[in-house]
Amino acid sequence: MFAKRSAALAGVTITLIVAFAAGDSHGHVHTHIGCNPDGIWGNAGDNQLWIFATPEQSQWDTIYMEPTGEFIGDSQVYVAVLDCWHSAHPVTGVFQLGGATEGQIPDWMIGIKRIEYSDPTNFWIEEEATGIEILLNDGDVYSFGTPQWFDDMYNENGTLGAYGFHVHTKFLALANGLGETFSATFTALDAGLTGYIESAPYTLNFVTVPEPGTICLLLFGAAALVRGRRR
Repeated sequence: MFAKRSAALAGVTITLIVAFAAGDSHGHVHTHIGCNPDGIWGNAGDNQLWIFATPEQSQWDTIYMEPTGEFIGDSQVYVAVLDCWHSAHPVTGVFQLGGATEGQIPDWMIGIKRIEYSDPTNFWIEEEATGIEILLNDGDVYSFGTPQWFDDMYNENGTLGAYGFHVHTKFLALANGLGETFSATFTALDAGLTGYIESAPYTLNFVTVPEPGTICLLLFGAAALVRGRRR
């Protein structure tokens, strides 16, 4: 019985480590919000908001949550490696919200609405700058604020200089170890005067993993368990 349990644990550990080592963790990158999800102007989708990872891969792979070293009771707090929301600024200008002239602030004001958390007791979101919890209940909206001017972002004309937003939030979870999963579903909406249509629901999926410094130790331990089983 012990050998079977050890072998199963080794399999789970190796699976998580292989995924981690393969570079699937996203680090400091952005979940984007833009409009015109089909990338074609002149049809009904022009004013539709959408949330995406990249234009080529709209849905994120499972996002890693690493231990923070902080505990609540016997459970540890984990934080996701993905923490940014950013307006879309591809060089083609095809998904931009609009705002190419400095000093002329566009009328849109984008935010996200909480639709559902898989575990609202043990999963939550905080403003990174203040540590204040946001989106406390299903249906709550968090605004990214007044559009800001970015000299280095492409606008809808395909030239540099555009209004947008860049907001950091922390995805946090309380878990008892690696392999625990969580999900959170949002929509993007416009609280301004532009009239953008609320996006389709977008779900982010998370899994708890070991801290990076323990990856090699776990890999060696898992390999040893496998070798022991083979003997």
